[in-house]
Amino acid sequence: MSIQLLPFQVRASQQIVNRYFKLTSDPKRPSVHKSWDVPFYQALSALTGAGKTPILADAVAQIRSTMSPQPIVLWISKAKAVVDQTFTNFEPGGKYSHLIPQFTVEYLSDLTPQQISDGNTAFLALTTVGTFNQKDKGDGTLKVHKISQDSGAESLWATLGSRKTGVGQRRPLVIVYDEAQNLADQQVELLLELEPDAILVASATMRVPGRLGKLIDRLKDHGWSDVVQSDPKEGPLPCLVTAVSSKAVVKAELVKRQVVLGGYTSIMETMLDEMHESMKAAAEKARVIQAGFEPKAIYVCRTNINQEDGTPDLPSKPFNERKAPPILIWRYLVEQKKVDPASIAVYCDLKFDRMSHPPPADFKLFSGGEQDFAVFSAGNYKHIIFNQSLQEGWDDPECCFAYIDKSMGSDVQIEQVIGRVLRQPGARYYQDPDLNTASFYIRVDNKQEFPRILKMVKEKLGADLPEVRVEGYSDPKERQRVRHEPKKVLTVPSIHIDASEAVQPLTQAVKNLHDYRKDPENTVGQGEVYKAVQPIGTGTKAEVQTQSTPHSHRVMARWIVRREMLGLYPEVVKAIEWSKGVFDARVEITSKAAAALRSEAEKLVDTYLSNSALVFEEENPYTVGPLLVNPAKAKPFTNALHDTYDLSPLEYSVAEAIDETGLDWARNPSPGGYSIPLLHKGDTHRFFPDFLVWKDGVVFAIDPKGGHLLLKDAGLKLLNIQDENGKKKIRVRLISVGRWNDQVQCLSDNAGYTVWSLTKTTQKLKATPVETVKEAVETALKG
Repeated sequence: MSIQLLPFQVRASQQIVNRYFKLTSDPKRPSVHKSWDVPFYQALSALTGAGKTPILADAVAQIRSTMSPQPIVLWISKAKAVVDQTFTNFEPGGKYSHLIPQFTVEYLSDLTPQQISDGNTAFLALTTVGTFNQKDKGDGTLKVHKISQDSGAESLWATLGSRKTGVGQRRPLVIVYDEAQNLADQQVELLLELEPDAILVASATMRVPGRLGKLIDRLKDHGWSDVVQSDPKEGPLPCLVTAVSSKAVVKAELVKRQVVLGGYTSIMETMLDEMHESMKAAAEKARVIQAGFEPKAIYVCRTNINQEDGTPDLPSKPFNERKAPPILIWRYLVEQKKVDPASIAVYCDLKFDRMSHPPPADFKLFSGGEQDFAVFSAGNYKHIIFNQSLQEGWDDPECCFAYIDKSMGSDVQIEQVIGRVLRQPGARYYQDPDLNTASFYIRVDNKQEFPRILKMVKEKLGADLPEVRVEGYSDPKERQRVRHEPKKVLTVPSIHIDASEAVQPLTQAVKNLHDYRKDPENTVGQGEVYKAVQPIGTGTKAEVQTQSTPHSHRVMARWIVRREMLGLYPEVVKAIEWSKGVFDARVEITSKAAAALRSEAEKLVDTYLSNSALVFEEENPYTVGPLLVNPAKAKPFTNALHDTYDLSPLEYSVAEAIDETGLDWARNPSPGGYSIPLLHKGDTHRFFPDFLVWKDGVVFAIDPKGGHLLLKDAGLKLLNIQDENGKKKIRVRLISVGRWNDQVQCLSDNAGYTVWSLTKTTQKLKATPVETVKEAVETALKG
């Protein structure tokens, strides 16, 4: 199933593209030597789960549209498993294939000289570093560096370096290096021999080797910067890094909401018992709410050692006498927990004497490393036992539980394992926090070791992903104190977007779109190429020459409009009839038509938002679920659905006032709790009110921090949610600190509070100033 880019991903891609245009259209662009300009460089800094691959794919597709002849994109990863996954996602029918429709996807080793010389076809060639990373190419053993003995032709690497078309033009080359923290100087040297036009690198943790750093310094000397900054005279400086906000990733529900680590000094069996029971409970919750996935577990341990004394585990012993951790875990799951062996994979270099003591027939061992990865991935196993070899290039959003054996001097890097299980299943949060959580059961030699691990993980995630909560416990009873079940079952009507009134205006707006199929003039976009010509031996300065090109590359009008919508409000894409012929127009990407279509796309989004409303339905209500709280910070309440909450000072004062009313109420977690769609453009498309209060058959959603929404039309629609008969079963009340008037103007920001609602007759915004929090809550709960 193909995926659609999220607004923050569209913006990141567009930023890369805009910066590429800025450098390539700069007449003063520095050069490495007379025939090779300094390549465009951009680092995409994004954490695991942010969607680095689709962002880079979309950027590459747009950059291609400005290149002539058609480019070759060399897409590199360290691990073969990652390359194979990426190939599957890019090939026709893959989930990212629609992002690069103009490209033919190949492995670099399969690329032929004929394809390299075909300037009419864009190629995306995938490869590992190991395919080309050899210093002595002439005497080397790698296929890409070998010269064909039959034809006497140059090597594939040399052909890629020259990449001449049949008419002698040199094809553009774009290098994309995923997981670029693995870059080394030798790799960079080899890649720079190809004289690329652009280098895009991506990583959650950026590290630039020296050789590449020297190239980047040329761009810095030209005014580019590592961080966003401005020059007093020149204004904003072009930046070398496109950074994706971790907050945007969490808001998009792409990563798990919390990480819970437990430290145990007990035996393996006790830990596996507890984890297995928690996993069964989570699986049942996922089944009941039809989450669409079943939680998986990983088990990380050392391989060919004796679990009891650390000595080598002998393959010459019978299977049932072996003490290697992977075997002990497998046997315990199968024999004691009655787990189906077909659902267990052992992915490590576990030794066996297959002649005298082979493993059982149902023991699924993958010991071939990367050679086994494709078969392993296809198995969709529920329990995966591995050592560190699986950490690179593997992650599974459905993995919610992990047993990690850090005893007996194990060097397992826990932060790397956490990175492999951070993705959130279904890319959405569920009402039970266990389905939004990565739970780790860590075996240590002594209790003093666990606080160090917890501190390291908190510092790591605090720097990379501060919005994800990290909790730790060393006593299982502490874990139970973290989770609070609701005292009773209470529900809230679910809210959805009613776009029925937007259908006719959207249909009419599409009819009014200019049909560029009949417009040969405005669909043409002229391009320009800048070249610096340096006379040799004359001592004169280089002369900058501008050469016009009659055309830029063509794309479908449908692609331009859809892409613009995805960056503004993705929901609108579902409301457009894309089969209309007007979207079949082929327009050049730099043309007036392309610019007009982008503008029309935003107007279509505005039409959808202005003609849509929020309505509630009682058929599929939200049920308040359990919460995870920090016991050290939590405070008790009398009438709340949960025993305690840990709150900010402002939230606590509001919560106290609500509790004093004697009404049923609950703290609503964000994200993962009850949410209401927002009808405005931007990253935040859902509103999570801080508190839910039940009174006389109506649910009041109270938020003391949501006043900023009133500056947008979306705020007014939040305050006016009703069903088709005009009934209001859910009332949103926003509270602002300070005194405000009906025009959302602050009269005093350090005294009192203001409660926002709508007038009953005119449905106009009404600001009610009060002195205390208690008055604010009482006012919010009226009528």
